[in-house]
Amino acid sequence: MITVKLYSALRKYGGKEVLFEIENDMTVRDIVTELKIPIKEISIIILDHFDSTPDIMLDRRVKEDSLIHLFPPMAGG
Repeated sequence: MITVKLYSALRKYGGKEVLFEIENDMTVRDIVTELKIPIKEISIIILDHFDSTPDIMLDRRVKEDSLIHLFPPMAGG
């Protein structure tokens, strides 16, 4: 099982947390596509305690019990 946690504006795509059954060679991109989240709406991806921007993280493979956090762009001061 893979757990995906969605934050802020991304919650409209599935709530706070979504669970996925692992499939062969599944990537973060596969999950984002399944959730129908436009990539431009994601700013930071954390996969199993490693974080970076979508251009680096989308093609990383997930494994059983992976935890993915998806964050939209945020502003503040």
